[in-house]
Amino acid sequence: MAESTTYMEIVSGQRRGLLASSARGVLWVVSKGYAGLLTVRNAWYDSAALPQWLDVPVISVGNLTVGGTGKTPMCGWLCRHLLDRELKPAVLSRGYKASREGLADEMLMLSRQFPQAVLVAHPDRYKAGRVATEHYGAQAVILDDAFQHRRIGRDLDLLLIDASRPFGFGHVLPRGLLREPLKGLIRAGAVVLTRCDLAGALQVAGLEDNVRRLHPKVPVVRAVHRPHGFTGLDGAAVPLPPATRIGCLAGIARPDAFERTVADMGIRAAQVQWWPDHHPYTVADAEMIRRWAERHRLDALITTEKDAVKLAALKTEWPLPVLALHIEMEMLDDGDAVLSGLIDEMLKEYSEPEPSDERDNGDLDEEHSHH
Repeated sequence: MAESTTYMEIVSGQRRGLLASSARGVLWVVSKGYAGLLTVRNAWYDSAALPQWLDVPVISVGNLTVGGTGKTPMCGWLCRHLLDRELKPAVLSRGYKASREGLADEMLMLSRQFPQAVLVAHPDRYKAGRVATEHYGAQAVILDDAFQHRRIGRDLDLLLIDASRPFGFGHVLPRGLLREPLKGLIRAGAVVLTRCDLAGALQVAGLEDNVRRLHPKVPVVRAVHRPHGFTGLDGAAVPLPPATRIGCLAGIARPDAFERTVADMGIRAAQVQWWPDHHPYTVADAEMIRRWAERHRLDALITTEKDAVKLAALKTEWPLPVLALHIEMEMLDDGDAVLSGLIDEMLKEYSEPEPSDERDNGDLDEEHSHH
């Protein structure tokens, strides 16, 4: 399972009974203490702490909840739009569950899609940004999963909210899935409601109303995860083979959303196999998947792009086609125009570069970067 079923049933309120109620009570007490610490931290950043600024435009992509909201496809959307403006983008990640090459699976996926971009995975985003701009010539920086990482300054804060599971059951961790209290939303420069196709129209409209109550003037954009064909494990585009029994497998936070996307393409999965989020596949895992496919007489496998880069690294000989579903973030209505306008407004402020102060770059292992 991608998420602990027992935990999710407890925090969502699905599980009833004295034990579940007691567990929610304990988690609530812990979450109140954690929320208090977060409130103090945010107040310090709001009033006293001075962020560290890079000399190039910085866009942050983040969310309020744990789990997948579409940050990687959003980073890809931004890379594409910055490249269209003839700017060399850098994507900075904290390096969560990085590979031996120093890049997390999402970053490896982006490196395939945008070989022109600079990718740096390191906990110190400011130091990583200095390396990306001064060593590799990046002209704009995208901070992946950085809404709560407030030490580095940003010119535009994009907050992603999954319309199908918006506010983490209304509680901060561990009682719910919120990373911080909802009032943190007021820091957003724009809000992107993702997976709007997986939520009803009334649900999306109600979510937008809730966002505007918290942050009345913030631009709100609706988006969907749109499939754009398939690639092989080598990253090259391939057609869907004439398979009759297709299996789906993935190690992601929201496998249900992935399965729904595949189903919406008219593909009915004969079997599914879900692994924990960010699962580091081994050769033994690959053999297990092969036996599973043979046992259920599957003639093709579909997985996600971030799972595909890890499976490809195993150099396994697969007896059947293994395809990755290529997903892109697509803005609905006037969303493209709204976000493009915000980006252009941000870039105007950097059209006349000022001389920067001489500062020490610090050391950052080059094994954590890709260019």
